[in-house]
Amino acid sequence: MITLLLVIYMLIAGWLSYYLLTHQSRPFLFFDPNKAPTIKHVARYGGGLMLLVTIACFVTIFVQATMLIAIVLASGSLIMMAIALILVSFMQIS
Repeated sequence: MITLLLVIYMLIAGWLSYYLLTHQSRPFLFFDPNKAPTIKHVARYGGGLMLLVTIACFVTIFVQATMLIAIVLASGSLIMMAIALILVSFMQIS
């Protein structure tokens, strides 16, 4: 059961990584990286970190070490939370 959940988590992390890395120079949601270069950096580094989490999750699926599973899930959750909190600070609703 944990393997299925890890696969789903890996797919979500991979999609988020892809989305952030492909939207470094074009507007997404309420954010425009062309107006605020910090958003571009958040997308680049956040996408890169989520790519690392995706790769670590892929490795974890085959290793099945409980401590590694916990570390990958916790680090991915913290990175996603940090990305969201940083992006919210740039949110401008007109």
